Amino acid sequence: MNTLKMHRANEIACGIDFGTSNTTVAIANGRDESITLVPVEEQHLTIPSTIFFPAEDPAVFFGRKAINAYVAREEGRFMRSFKRVLGTSLMKEGTTISGRTTRFEHIIGHFIEHIKNKAELLADRDIENVVAGRPVHFIDGNDKADKEAEGQLEAIFVSAGFKNIRFQYEPIAAAFAHELNSGDTERLAVVIDIGGGTSDFTIMRLSGRYIKKQDRQEDILANAGTRIGGNDFDRSLSLKCFMPLLGLGSFWGSKGLGFPITPFFDLSELSKIQYMYAKKYKRDLRALISQSNDKVLTHRLLSIVEEELGHTLMSRVEESKIQLSSSEQTTADLAFIEANLQAPIDRAELEESLYGNIESIQKTIHECVVMAGVKADDVALVILTGGGTAIPIIQQITHRIFPHAEISEGNRLSSVGFGLACDARRCYLGGH
Repeated sequence: MNTLKMHRANEIACGIDFGTSNTTVAIANGRDESITLVPVEEQHLTIPSTIFFPAEDPAVFFGRKAINAYVAREEGRFMRSFKRVLGTSLMKEGTTISGRTTRFEHIIGHFIEHIKNKAELLADRDIENVVAGRPVHFIDGNDKADKEAEGQLEAIFVSAGFKNIRFQYEPIAAAFAHELNSGDTERLAVVIDIGGGTSDFTIMRLSGRYIKKQDRQEDILANAGTRIGGNDFDRSLSLKCFMPLLGLGSFWGSKGLGFPITPFFDLSELSKIQYMYAKKYKRDLRALISQSNDKVLTHRLLSIVEEELGHTLMSRVEESKIQLSSSEQTTADLAFIEANLQAPIDRAELEESLYGNIESIQKTIHECVVMAGVKADDVALVILTGGGTAIPIIQQITHRIFPHAEISEGNRLSSVGFGLACDARRCYLGGH
């Protein structure tokens, strides 16, 4: 690289929040000290973390375009929530696309490279410096797998063309974004970040006076996290309110045993839906349903798998979850399965389905408070980020745990990306 290009590369950096459900990228410009969120899909500042490989076309579709191709029933392979594969055995096993085994680092790499290109298009120059967001734990209770996941993601960023890569916990990045608009008074803050794949928490001291500090470690009192997020909420709601319409809880075989639960769990887990479309899976499911005692229900299950409508079903589940954040009741239209089929759901059913998830999240928050060596009553500010924090029961437990804190909701979907760019400015651009 010549001196001019090297100089220009050192004038710019970016922060990428590669999320399980949505992704954002923001640019830090050293010349004018600005932070700019990048329109990653037309005018949108967020892009769904989805990808579609057309069967007969070498082009790859991303985000809403990928979703539209899937909904239009185009031939090809649709994938979402692939971030959750990091650190698992699936990274080595790969998956089949157009009849060929494809490793997940290539799949994720396509997506990261697309995001990088969007940022460089706006910046009109190469971007070599990045701070990438990561959850506190990719994998719960497994330090080795957690380090492997970060290493895998770092290798993907290198392959995408980044030369300097740092990682930052996503809730810390959200705190940095909030700090830009805070006053000079120090406040004890907790960040609650509930995304699609994980729930992460940070307790730290924030102040506008600290923005240009090069080292913030003394301000960060504790981090904690759990591998529970919006996808898990969707799975729980699906199993409670949708899968019974497809035969969950019905009887099977001559002895009146319960119908095997595996297909219902697979259909409710985004990362497993595509594997249900394999010929052997479909063949085994037909054999299973041949002994069902309620074929009206279980044939609905079979039609979803044979017509490859699993992601469509889970999008209805997710839409219902979102609607119940602002309404007490909703009705999911399932006419794509069977004429006039609906699933009426109320908020109480959603909260009942989430009970175990909420208990785990509360436990992790309390652990974070203990690790920080503070009292919950001392927390002056709670920063909510990630789509999951819009759910009323999450907000209720937040008020209950931190009764004296101001609640800041801000921009749930882009604050982490913005904060990562703030950190990139500090790391690469001399703290401007």
